[in-house]
Amino acid sequence: MMRLFYQLSLGILLLVSTLKATAQVVVVTNSADTDVDLEDTWLFRAGDSTGWHTPRYNDRHWAKIKPSVDLNDNPTLWKSGRGWFRQRFRFRRLRDKDVTISIRQFGRSEVYLDGKRIALIKPPLYDSLGGSQRIAAMLPIRIADTNQHVLAIRYAFRRDPLIGKVISKDPFRLDFKGSDRAMTEILDDQERSSGLAYPFVGIFGLLSLLHFLFYRANPTQRVNRVLAATMLAFALSFLLDQFDNFTGTLTMDSVRGALAQISVNAAFILLLLSVYTYLNRRPGWIFWGIVVLFTGATVFNVFIDHAPAALIGTPFVLVLIEYIRVSWLAKRRNPDPDARLPWNSLKVTLFALLIIILMAILAGVLQGVFKVANAMNWINIPMVLLSFVMLLSVPLGLSLSLVRDYGQTYLSLRQKFDEVEQLSARTLLQEQEKQQLLARQNEVLEQQVAERTAALNQSLSELRDTQTQLIQSEKLASLGELTAGIAHEIQNPLNFVNNFSEVSTELVDELEEEQQKTDRDTELEAELLGDLKQNLQKITHHGHRASSIVKGMLEHSRASTGERQLTDINQLADEYLKLAYHGLRAKDKRFNAELKTDFASDLPKILVVSQDIGRVLLNLFNNGFYATQQRVKLEQPGYQPTITVSTRFLNSTSPNSPEGATSIARPNGLGGNETIEIRVKDNGAGMPDAVKAKIFQPFFTTKPTGEGTGLGLSLGYDIITKGHGGTITVKSTEGEGTEFVIELPA
Repeated sequence: MMRLFYQLSLGILLLVSTLKATAQVVVVTNSADTDVDLEDTWLFRAGDSTGWHTPRYNDRHWAKIKPSVDLNDNPTLWKSGRGWFRQRFRFRRLRDKDVTISIRQFGRSEVYLDGKRIALIKPPLYDSLGGSQRIAAMLPIRIADTNQHVLAIRYAFRRDPLIGKVISKDPFRLDFKGSDRAMTEILDDQERSSGLAYPFVGIFGLLSLLHFLFYRANPTQRVNRVLAATMLAFALSFLLDQFDNFTGTLTMDSVRGALAQISVNAAFILLLLSVYTYLNRRPGWIFWGIVVLFTGATVFNVFIDHAPAALIGTPFVLVLIEYIRVSWLAKRRNPDPDARLPWNSLKVTLFALLIIILMAILAGVLQGVFKVANAMNWINIPMVLLSFVMLLSVPLGLSLSLVRDYGQTYLSLRQKFDEVEQLSARTLLQEQEKQQLLARQNEVLEQQVAERTAALNQSLSELRDTQTQLIQSEKLASLGELTAGIAHEIQNPLNFVNNFSEVSTELVDELEEEQQKTDRDTELEAELLGDLKQNLQKITHHGHRASSIVKGMLEHSRASTGERQLTDINQLADEYLKLAYHGLRAKDKRFNAELKTDFASDLPKILVVSQDIGRVLLNLFNNGFYATQQRVKLEQPGYQPTITVSTRFLNSTSPNSPEGATSIARPNGLGGNETIEIRVKDNGAGMPDAVKAKIFQPFFTTKPTGEGTGLGLSLGYDIITKGHGGTITVKSTEGEGTEFVIELPA
């Protein structure tokens, strides 16, 4: 990269300097002049012969070549690996001081002056595995006349294996310098090269880091990511160019050259892509065509053969043309001033190029027409600097534009921040005024709250009294239903008692008649006594039955003591099912329902408050009978009201609730893994989802006004979940029926 732009400026300069005529003999006016310049032509012939160093040898048929060009640009030298260079020169005037020949070469050389070998120059490791390393030498000479002299160079280099085809090793460079400043000028040349290259490595490396950090801070701006890669590629190009002085073998130089070629091509492609990204343009076929051309040129130059200058330079020209086209379109079509930034940076490049051309023309005219000595040397460094301005104007223009965007964004944010601070101050002032207003309003509200709290407490007290009365009414209603059922149920044992009592009286009368007879029939007396005993047993049985019914009624009507007792759930469910059914039958003689029971035989007794569980079951049975009774009224053909009660003993870690049921979770710390399940199912009218969601809410009822209080299921929920640590769930399908599931810890 460094060599590319350095040679660009010198190429323009030397192109103009061709106005000056050249001859076979290089004329040196004094030792301060460059006697054999980098661009001067030498005579060359490949091969080796001991007679080629003599001044009288006829070399007119030799080829003309510049030893400063790369090795692979001289096919004959590259193929043979050795050859001879010859040059004729003379001094126009003599000096009283010695002259030094400075030689910078790659490989091995023997220097002959007027047929006499004056030096053998080769690296210390040339004949070992070290290869053709670069070396510099100073040869002091004294020439005491102005006659023509012949300088012959016998040159050779070692062929090392190549990784790529890009080689940037020139055979040698020879200059005449004054002995007092020969070394100083060589060091100045190296400092000039390093002084231009390494700062640009740092500049592009720093820009790459900054754009990468900008991208990390704001990933939405993808142009920073592309520019970070672009700057990194340029930095690598300059750095690899400087590594040319440290590659000791052609193998290492081929690797360095390949990497340098790839990096510089990638840098220009990324530079073009960064312009597309900055202008929010999608790369089209032109861009991808340039990419393909760059790729093909890179592959050919690196891996196939040393490409001609046209093949190498064409992609760069196309990049410049595409950059101009895209920038011009953005400038014309987009009114946004930011869209003109690529075009403005491009104008700097074009102005720098124009100045370089004008300076080169001026120097050529001064030196070729007006014979001004060293005119080209005066503008050498300015032209090189302008060449770098051409290089830096485009990427730096994009970088500076992004920096300006960040600056504008910062100023905008700062302005908005100031506005926010002003709004915050006003808001704080308004907030203080509101606080004062709220303080005054709070005093009024506290007084109103105190008054309304007193009124609410009174209303709450009245509500509690009303709730107590409603609960008592629910209990009385439940007791009334139970009493009607009990009255019907107790009538059966009383009828049996009356019937067996009358029969027993008749049996006693027959026994007394038989005892008064003279001829007594002992077998008849025994038979009558047996019948009498059997009747008394039945009277006792039915009397106990009536007594248990009365006892159950008293237990139901009695307030619950909360004491838990071992209770047979099967028996409790069976009793209350019959009581509920007979209670409904006492009201409606025409109602008939099928009662189905499926009680588990292995059901253990559990500790519960039997009166409370009985109330829950009685309420569920009454609701089931009510639902079937409502469906009977629809007069559906073939419908038979059915109530199914089943129990099961479960042993699992989670309640076995039906799918889709509304459930109430068991409180923590109550119950265990073993549970008793009670299912009460009816085939009544069922409930919609809206009703099912509120079925356990207090005072919610689906019955007409006056027929229900809405407290039955609510009280049942409290008894099961809070009083016994169980769960109660309901599953209902409208038009098909309802099923309640109770689970109690065993």
